[in-house]
Amino acid sequence: MAAHIRRRVPGVAARSGNGRSARYRVTRRSTVCAVVPHHRCEEWLGDCLESLVAQTRPLDAIAVIDDASGDPPLEITSRFTGVALLESAEGENAGPYRLSQQIIADTRYDAYLYQDADDWSSRDRLERLLGEAERTGAELIGSQELRVLCKEGEAVPFTYALDVNDALRESPTSFPLLHPTSMVSRSLFMRIGGFATGLRFGGDSEFLRRAVHAAVLRNVPEFCYFRRIRAGSLTTAANTGMNSPERRQLMATLHQRALDNVARVARGEEPDTSPMVTAPHIELRQLAGPALHSAAGRRTQSGRRP
Repeated sequence: MAAHIRRRVPGVAARSGNGRSARYRVTRRSTVCAVVPHHRCEEWLGDCLESLVAQTRPLDAIAVIDDASGDPPLEITSRFTGVALLESAEGENAGPYRLSQQIIADTRYDAYLYQDADDWSSRDRLERLLGEAERTGAELIGSQELRVLCKEGEAVPFTYALDVNDALRESPTSFPLLHPTSMVSRSLFMRIGGFATGLRFGGDSEFLRRAVHAAVLRNVPEFCYFRRIRAGSLTTAANTGMNSPERRQLMATLHQRALDNVARVARGEEPDTSPMVTAPHIELRQLAGPALHSAAGRRTQSGRRP
């Protein structure tokens, strides 16, 4: 199936009074790359990509980054013209935040649409997120989700506050935006240092609680994301699941950091928006698909880096 990939259109960048670049305002004309970390999700990856290439507002790029699955999903991605497949050159599992961080650092699109490899999106997801960004000036925009309970064979709606900033002001340790439903501006991502790449899980929550101090955060009211709740995922596995000791210890640390920032702001001080813990950059190797717009202003070439 052929993907519809838009041509690059220059974005709209705001300028501060001293001439330095300020935050970027995402609009319907902004360039957007979908980022899909992949680790042994071959059973569901086709559905994921089918939903991305069918977007009513076409994406400018779709990047699947394989995280040491053993055999990268070349056969699956090759069905979709316009999908780039990359892998970590290190050959070891790096985790989704480290992979996403590297693809954003290596490329230059105005915004990045997150997507888990075992989930899928409504056809109008990108169109609605861009419309909300243009309307409100938001730099991190999510949607409502339908949780697909694989074991029970049911779909359950789950809703989030539309004004994420307000929700986090009311409850700084809450989680009013689901990371894989969201799109982020590159400007915001780089401005606060990206993900805490040293975390194997919980990096989305950590990023959200820093981003609230640096940007407008919103959710659209529509259910644009279908999330599979299945055995063996990061949120359900015994050692990384929501009730695992390691996860609960991390959540306690993140909650305290969030409360510390609230206290800083209340004292008239600047919040700490730096990542909690970082890991070294990793080399990404492109295996197949079209070249991506590199941060150096050139397209990467399939199979080699610029």
